[in-house]
Amino acid sequence: MRILAVDDDPDFIAIFLDTLNHLGYSDVTPAMSGREALDLIKNAPQSFDCCILDIQMPGMSGIELCRHIRALPSYADVPIMMNTAMSDKRYIDDAFAAGATDYLTKPIDETEIKSRLGVVQLLVSERRRSSLTAVNKNGHTPVLPSYGFHDSIPMTRIDGGIEVLAMENYLNALGLFRALSVVAVGVQVTNAREIFDMEGGAVFGDVMLDVATCIADCLPFSAKMISYKGAGEFICLIPKRRERGNAAFGDQLMGFIGEFQRVYDELHMRLPSVSVGPAMTCRTSNLTTPSRLIDEAIKAAKDYHKQDAHFA
Repeated sequence: MRILAVDDDPDFIAIFLDTLNHLGYSDVTPAMSGREALDLIKNAPQSFDCCILDIQMPGMSGIELCRHIRALPSYADVPIMMNTAMSDKRYIDDAFAAGATDYLTKPIDETEIKSRLGVVQLLVSERRRSSLTAVNKNGHTPVLPSYGFHDSIPMTRIDGGIEVLAMENYLNALGLFRALSVVAVGVQVTNAREIFDMEGGAVFGDVMLDVATCIADCLPFSAKMISYKGAGEFICLIPKRRERGNAAFGDQLMGFIGEFQRVYDELHMRLPSVSVGPAMTCRTSNLTTPSRLIDEAIKAAKDYHKQDAHFA
């Protein structure tokens, strides 16, 4: 795994590179500033597989650097890990809003870095396999990527879009008590399986992105996160002060989706139908893993749909 490590502290960089080498990550390129990091990215013969950024740096902060890296088409999905002494919620919020995948706080914890980079390594390996699979017999990549029913779908073009892994890491970085400031809302596309079976993986991916766009339109503020977990399941994280009733949210969402009706009719496609669950908050049972909130919110959306079907 080719890693770019950015930190303006030469002593820390030396210790950090030694730690990574001890963990088996020897292909690490250091940079002492955001500008140097962008130059290295621009001139690298191969793209880096992972970027690890400090936040507080002169000239360009790690959060600004993260935003610049994410704007590069070839780095839209590259894991970006913040490794910083800054633990305030505003830094965590800003980092993930800029496109960070994970957030670690200094000093170095070798066990934690080993665990987090292990997850990143699996993610990188999976993407490499996917890119190889995407190449067809003629050696050309298809215009539309094709997804399996349970695959996650990148949300980078969606306002507030974030990967599920990044959302899990965000909640865990907040910890239980700070995570009480957000609520999670699950959204299930109830006819997702039918759409996938009828249209195939490529068109299914575009339909799910249509739903994600409508979800974003229902949440017209910047402080939101929207992830797609697979199997027609979305999760939204919003500030608790923005909490809404699930019935009102569901009605508005179906209204936005309904605006696609004419286009879908012309394409002879089935319009997606959704179920929105109640807003969920962290509980004391999630003391060590606030990210469980994601599964609980999705389960609530499924249960709400079953309840509706029962009364119907």
